[in-house]
Amino acid sequence: MRNHLLILFIAGFLSGCQPGFRPGVLQYSGYNIQRISADSALSEMLRPYSEEVRRKMLDTVGLMPVSIRKELPDGALGNFLADSYLAMARRKFDPSVQMAFLNNGGIRINQMAAGQVLRSTIFEVMPFDNEMVILKVTGAQLQAYLDFIAAEGGGGIAGVMMTISGKKATKVKIGGKPIDPQVTYVMANSDYTVFSGGFGGLKSLPVRRTGYLLRDATIDYCLDFRQRGLPIAVDTEKRISHVQ
Repeated sequence: MRNHLLILFIAGFLSGCQPGFRPGVLQYSGYNIQRISADSALSEMLRPYSEEVRRKMLDTVGLMPVSIRKELPDGALGNFLADSYLAMARRKFDPSVQMAFLNNGGIRINQMAAGQVLRSTIFEVMPFDNEMVILKVTGAQLQAYLDFIAAEGGGGIAGVMMTISGKKATKVKIGGKPIDPQVTYVMANSDYTVFSGGFGGLKSLPVRRTGYLLRDATIDYCLDFRQRGLPIAVDTEKRISHVQ
């Protein structure tokens, strides 16, 4: 019950952070709408949960040293998120994970400003409860997935460098080495991308479900730097480039 209430208030808090919807046309169809008074007893019962959630959402989880943006073919914001997935996948589940990916459409704000990063900021960046999954792919399967990313215009990546040429991924390097179609690689990704995204080539592969939300991975990544008294590490180097 307590977890359900926390989820309810998190959703309410986030919706309150978003710009309000203003209808362009208002039509009245004769419906009888009556004002409903607030249930003071229920409000009083839920107050401690509301205050707890609000306090937690306003926690500082880290210090962003520079402003980072969502961009294509890749941007510092998307790569920061992918870096957080890769680091936490290695730490919590499998140290052999070599790469991590982020669907650019999953980033819901265009910029994270330099300065204190609140827990609520990470919720704004990633409001969806997407789960981290880990899977093994051959170089040939990985190349097909990277070609899909290239055709989509790019996205956040960690552990991979590549060039987009003719909507294909070229000059691909994994950990600094050229991709080998015969080698098996270990990838961290989103359950949405693997099971529901536009690319279907990963769906039939054995997948390890971690039960760990990608949003929590980013929060834990930021907290790790904070606990060590350091700003969050941000790599602004381009990992995807367009052929000239």
